[in-house]
Amino acid sequence: MPPKKPGKKKKDVDWAADENFSKDRSMIYIEHTYECPIFQTKADECGSFFTQRIPERKFQLVKNRNGRQVPREGAFEITFSQNARTSEHLLWSGLEKGPPRRDKFPLEYEALVPDVNRILKKFYPDKAVGVADDEEEKEDM
Repeated sequence: MPPKKPGKKKKDVDWAADENFSKDRSMIYIEHTYECPIFQTKADECGSFFTQRIPERKFQLVKNRNGRQVPREGAFEITFSQNARTSEHLLWSGLEKGPPRRDKFPLEYEALVPDVNRILKKFYPDKAVGVADDEEEKEDM
């Protein structure tokens, strides 16, 4: 039998490049360790949660910089940016949390939604969902 051909390598996409860029595509960057499969599962859950919770936006989940980043031991960090060309904002860090392992993950992703909406409103006020102007005034006081 002839040897098997290697599978096609998944091509990394540069979301900031002109041909792939969309200002309507928000980026969710997750750094997670490979020490246990639950870290990958929770990363996928986070991406699907935001896709379902805010259907008006497109979200792109990027785990460990598409394999180019070596994750830190015990890491589970969620970073969000309005699009691929804007700055990143840390939403959750489980790096210093745990053991037990369950403390490294947010209890509910719903708690992160107000932060995501504030970031969206910061760059594109008309694109934010679920944040009223009076909520910001209360926070400023």
